[in-house]
Amino acid sequence: MRRGLIIFAFMIGILLASLWPVSAQQAKEFTLLTALVGESANIWLPSTVVVSKGEEVKLKLRNVADKEHGFSIDALNIKEVVKPGETKEISIKPTSEGVLRYYCHLHPGHVGGQLMVK
Repeated sequence: MRRGLIIFAFMIGILLASLWPVSAQQAKEFTLLTALVGESANIWLPSTVVVSKGEEVKLKLRNVADKEHGFSIDALNIKEVVKPGETKEISIKPTSEGVLRYYCHLHPGHVGGQLMVK
């Protein structure tokens, strides 16, 4: 009898656990860094970030250079200035597939990258 009661309680526990709402999935995170290439060329690394359409994504923008740098994604209306030594976080949720360019809007000669939304 006692064994049957334990099995019954276990089965009720499994049933209740299956009905409990699953917590929302956390956003994917990527860290992008400024990098000096050669004597004067700055870039954002990585140069390509791949995400899924409708997925919440957190971008950490970290400026390890000695000058402020911009970070822009025109298609998502993002325009940030990141000071030396600073890390800024932005959250995005792309709603359509495609390749979105990111770049430094403060220094047009610097190399940007691309956010590939699949």
